[in-house]
Amino acid sequence: MRLFQRHLMKVQLKDQLLYGCLRPLSGQLQVSLYGAFVQDVKRLLLPRGTVIKAGDRLETDDGPYVCLSARFLPGHVQADIRRCLK
Repeated sequence: MRLFQRHLMKVQLKDQLLYGCLRPLSGQLQVSLYGAFVQDVKRLLLPRGTVIKAGDRLETDDGPYVCLSARFLPGHVQADIRRCLK
């Protein structure tokens, strides 16, 4: 959870203002999952209890994103998000 608390940024999801940690993806598995678009995909760590699903749009300080997938872990929520046009 310390990693989550380090580089917090504001995330606007629907009508909620959340704080999350945006991390780049790495590894061959992610390359095989997302192919040529892997450079546009990032992993967003959100607080436990956040409701997010594939297809949800969100805004960060970095720009607009769309959620590709979400995993609900005991301590936090991991969402793979892809940069999109406004």
